[in-house]
Amino acid sequence: MNFHNKDGMTAYLQSLVDEELTPCISVAASYKGETVYAGTAARKNDPLYEGYNAQIRHNIGSVSKIITGALFAKALETGKLTVWDRVKKFLPEYPYEDNDIMQLLCHSTGYSSFIENIPRPHFELTTDEYVALICKNAVREYAPGTESRYFSLGYTLVMAIIERVTGMDYESFARKVLFDPIGMNDSTFDMHKVSPANTILPYNRDTDTYETDWCRRPTGDSGLYTTAADLLKFGNLLNDAYHGRENPVFTQWQAHYLFGECTEGKFIRTPAMWMKGNHDRYGFFGDFCSPEACGHTGYSGCMLMVDPTYEISIAILTNSCHLHMNWNNYRIISNRIMGEIRN
Repeated sequence: MNFHNKDGMTAYLQSLVDEELTPCISVAASYKGETVYAGTAARKNDPLYEGYNAQIRHNIGSVSKIITGALFAKALETGKLTVWDRVKKFLPEYPYEDNDIMQLLCHSTGYSSFIENIPRPHFELTTDEYVALICKNAVREYAPGTESRYFSLGYTLVMAIIERVTGMDYESFARKVLFDPIGMNDSTFDMHKVSPANTILPYNRDTDTYETDWCRRPTGDSGLYTTAADLLKFGNLLNDAYHGRENPVFTQWQAHYLFGECTEGKFIRTPAMWMKGNHDRYGFFGDFCSPEACGHTGYSGCMLMVDPTYEISIAILTNSCHLHMNWNNYRIISNRIMGEIRN
C-alpha cells in the first residue's frame, strides 16, 4: 500500500494555512496499520510557529471523548460495573435515580447541551468538587433516552466513575491501561506535563486570540493533549483489535463493543464514538468512508476517524476553532486523504 502524492498533500495542507482556515495543521493517516502519510503545515514568518512540527501537542477538545469511552471499556474489566448501572450508584451526589451510564456515553441523559455557572476546572478544584458543581447546576430538559442532545460534561462524570471504581487518578489509569502499552508517549490529560515549548493552544480567528489557560485539571470530555501520530496509534489499535490481530490492550470483543451501534438505530452512536451510518447525520465523515466508520471532532479543530471496514484511520489536528465551525472542512480534508491512499 502507498500514498500516491505525499508532496501534493503537504502542499494542500499549506494552502489551508495560507487561506487562513487554520494557523497550523498536523495530519496522519494509516491503512491496515501502516502509516501512509504524516505531514504538517504552519504559518510562515510567525515566531509562534517557527518550531512547529509533528511532535507539538494539541488540545483535541471533544476528540478526548473517544479515549474516555475506551478507558471506560477497560474499567469494565474490573467486574465492578456495567454500562447499564445507574450513575448514582457510583456518584451519590448525582441528582437523578434513573440515568444509566450508557445514557451519559450516548448524550441521552435528559440534560441540555451546555450548563452555565460552571467554572473552568482549574487545579484548585478537585475532581469531586467539579463533579459536585456539575450535579448541582445541571437540570434535565427532556425524558432520558428519548433524545440525544450533546452533553459534553457527561464524559467528565464518566471519568469520575472510572476514578472511583479503579481507585486511580485518571492520568495514571490512562497511562497504565492505554498510553504506555501502545506507546502514546506524547499524550496526557495532565497540564502539568505540557508547556508552550511542546504544546499549541486553541486559536480564535474572530478575535485573533489564543487560549492562555495552562492551569486546567484533567477532564474526560475535552482534556487530552496529544499528537496526530499518537492518535493514529490509537486508531490502529482499534482496527487491529476489531480484526482479531494481536495487540496489548483490547480483545476483539471489546473492539466490537466500541464500534457497535448501541442506541437501536435512534442516534447512530457507539459507546465511545459517533458513527457515519448509511446517512452521515454528523457531516464530518469523508464521503469515501464506509457506513461503519466511527469518530469524533473537537472544538479546537481536531478530528479522529477510524474505519474498521476499510482499515483506515485519519487524525487531523489543528488549533482552529474557526475550522471547527463548519464540519464540512473535516470531510473535505478526509476526502483528499482517502483519494490518495492506494491498495
